[in-house]
Amino acid sequence: MTKLIDIKEFSYFLKVNRNYIIKLWLEEENVLEILNKHSLPIIDKNILIFHEFCDCFINIFEYDFAIEQCQSKSTFLNLMHNYEVSSIELFTLIILLKDCIEKVIEENGHLSNALRKELRDIGLSVSNELSYSYLEVQNGEIDHLSEHNNLLNEYKRAVDLSNIVSKTNPKGLITYVNDKFCEISGYSKSELIGKAHNIIRHPGMPKESFKELWDTIKTKKPWNGVVKNIKKNGTEYIVDSTIIPILDLDGDIIEYIAVRHDITELENTKEQLKNINQLMKHKVDELHHMTSSLEQQATTDKLTGAYNRDKFEECFTEAINKAYLNNTKLSIILFDIDHFKAVNDTYGHQAGDSVLKELATLITNNIKTSDTFARWGGEEFVILLPDTDLEGGYLFAQKLRKLVFDFNFTNIGKLTTSFGVGELNDNENKLTLFEKTDKALYIAKNNGRNRVEKALISCTL
Repeated sequence: MTKLIDIKEFSYFLKVNRNYIIKLWLEEENVLEILNKHSLPIIDKNILIFHEFCDCFINIFEYDFAIEQCQSKSTFLNLMHNYEVSSIELFTLIILLKDCIEKVIEENGHLSNALRKELRDIGLSVSNELSYSYLEVQNGEIDHLSEHNNLLNEYKRAVDLSNIVSKTNPKGLITYVNDKFCEISGYSKSELIGKAHNIIRHPGMPKESFKELWDTIKTKKPWNGVVKNIKKNGTEYIVDSTIIPILDLDGDIIEYIAVRHDITELENTKEQLKNINQLMKHKVDELHHMTSSLEQQATTDKLTGAYNRDKFEECFTEAINKAYLNNTKLSIILFDIDHFKAVNDTYGHQAGDSVLKELATLITNNIKTSDTFARWGGEEFVILLPDTDLEGGYLFAQKLRKLVFDFNFTNIGKLTTSFGVGELNDNENKLTLFEKTDKALYIAKNNGRNRVEKALISCTL
C-alpha cells in the first residue's frame, strides 16, 4: 500500500482524538441500536475495551502493525460474543468506527479522496479478518459459508452507500446502477439499464479520453481518470472514475464495474482558484507595467525620450565613483544647437520641438549602450562616456558634430551644434568636471560654433 502521508505523525493525530472518535461512535444510531439490542452496557470497563480496540485500528495505519498483533482484539471479540452480537452486527460496528475516524479526519481538513479510499480498504480488511477470528471465538456455532456470503453482501452495501456504482456487459451496455448513480445523474434505473454510458457523456469531453479508456480495460487492466458527465436536466458534474474488468475462470472479461466519486465541488474550486490566479497574475502584470511606466516617466525627458537631468545626475555620480574605484577613465560631452532661438522665432516652437526630438533620436542611434545620453535643459544635451579618455571623447564628439551637420531636419534643413569635451582628472569631482566641460562648450560657441573644444586639463575646486 502506497504511503500518502507521514504515517507515524498521522497515527499520532488519530490517537490524540481517540476519545472523541469513540464518543462519536457511541452516539451513532446503529451502534446504539446494536448495543441496546443485546443489552451491552456502556460502562467504564467496556468503554476502555472500545478505546483499546480503537488504538489497534489506528495502529494499522502504520503498516508495520497488523490486527493479529492487537492484544485487545480477543477482549473485544469476547465482549461481543458474551452479548451474542452477530458477525453482521460486528461488521457494522467496525465499519461505523471507520466512518467516525473518517469524520474526525474530515473535520480537521485532512481528508482527501486517496485517504478516503485507504480508510475504506483498511476498514474492509479489518472487518474481514475480525469476522474470521470471531467465527473461531464462536466455536463454529455459525455456518461459515452463510457468514461469508453475508460478509460479501455487507461489502457490497458498504460500497453502494459511499460510491456511485454501475456495471456493464462486455459491449458497454449498462446492466446495473446503484441509487447514488440515479441520484447524481437524474435518470431512473429503467432509463439507464440497457443503455451505453454515452447517455451521460458530456459533449465537452474529448473522444481521445474514451479511446484511452477502452484501450486500457480491453487489455484487462483497470482504468482511472476524471470524467465530466451531464445530468438529465443538462447540468454537468465531475467524477473520479475507476473501471475494473471482471474476469471469469478462463480469464475472459464478463463485465466491467465502475466506481465513481463525485468531485464536482473540488474541481469547481480548483477552476475558481485557477481563474483567481490568472486574474492576480494579470493584475500583477498591470502593476508591473504601471510601475515601469511611472519609473520611465520619472527618469525620461517627455519631449525627446532621452534621460532627464535628475536621472543623469544619478548616473553621473555612479560613474565617477566607479571610475575612482576601478581607476578607469571617464569623459563627458556637453553640446547644444547653434542659433536655436532663431529656429523657434522663425519656424515656431512646434518646429523647434521637432528638431529636439529628431536630434535626440540621431544621437541615441549613434552612441554605445554603455554611454548615458540626457537632455540637460532647453537645447542643451550631455553624454557620459565611461572608459573613455579626453582624446577618445574629442574624436567621438567630432563624429556626432558631423552627423548633425549632414542631417536634414524636417521643415528646417541644416543645423549645426557646438561641443565641449572634458575628462575626469585626479582630485576632480562631478561639479568641477562639469564646469570645465561647460567652459569648453562656451569657448566652442565663441570661436565660431559648429566645432568641438577640449576642456582644460585641470579645473579643481
